[in-house]
Amino acid sequence: MNSLTSFHSIGILMCRFLLSFLCFTLFIDSINTVRILGLFPEHQDVPIRYSKFNPSGDWTFQSMAMFRAAIALAKRYKIYIHDQPIDYTIIQTTGDGNGFAALELVCRSITNKTDSDVVGVVGPTSSTNARFLGPFAAHIGLPIVSYAATNAELDDTVTYRTFYRTVPSDILLAEAIVQLFKYFSWTTCTMIIGKDDYGYGGLKILSEVYHLNMTIEDELIFDHRLDKFHANLNQTLEKSRSRIILVWANQNSSTRIIRHALSAGLLSGPYVWLMTNKVNPKVFSFDKLIYFPKLIYTILVQFLD
Repeated sequence: MNSLTSFHSIGILMCRFLLSFLCFTLFIDSINTVRILGLFPEHQDVPIRYSKFNPSGDWTFQSMAMFRAAIALAKRYKIYIHDQPIDYTIIQTTGDGNGFAALELVCRSITNKTDSDVVGVVGPTSSTNARFLGPFAAHIGLPIVSYAATNAELDDTVTYRTFYRTVPSDILLAEAIVQLFKYFSWTTCTMIIGKDDYGYGGLKILSEVYHLNMTIEDELIFDHRLDKFHANLNQTLEKSRSRIILVWANQNSSTRIIRHALSAGLLSGPYVWLMTNKVNPKVFSFDKLIYFPKLIYTILVQFLD
């Protein structure tokens, strides 16, 4: 009986020792690592009637997979920051255009005392979120590397001095559009923009920098949160003197805009549509025999990776 009691006591002590050792090891490991935050959009932020097609889901998953792969390679080849291994935390941001929400998520992660120190941020995808995060990151000396935010105002090295990106600025995209207009001898257009920093930034560049090269006859603003235009699409295009339609919006909004145009029968006939982002073909796969022939009137203006 005494031997069984002693064995039981030793077992309890051993379990406590292993538990304490494991907690200590995890604590030491958390101290001896640094983190990079990865900001990626939620792939659920699409209207319910489009959710099964998931216009932005593919590239969202691909971006997160590449981010995880980069961290895994850094661990494998022992690429350290200040002699400390690199870990990561993924933060999914909403697509509602609320930059304060993304800023709050980053602040919460940085101030979390149970996690290792944050040494950098990969993301965000939207120029709107970058506008909110950039000044804060610059203030605390935290580098941000975005793979999708293209707004030209982010080139301001005073306000966004720790902001970097792996994609070209919208200035280059605007130059390409102007050259395309010049090649086809176009001088006017109707411009449809997304209701975010990307859309407003494109409108600002073309109307202020390139106003001598092209004239924007009419403007339409598309709110992706409400899935609607601020004015009637049919009436705006019909009364406009231009038959060139320039859509400056992200992929999610561009896909919805084109679907509205298809439903209204506006992709055929006299209109030529220019897109600054891809239109996800999965949205039209179920009725491609009806819609795909009409997409020949659509031109994509985009820099190749």
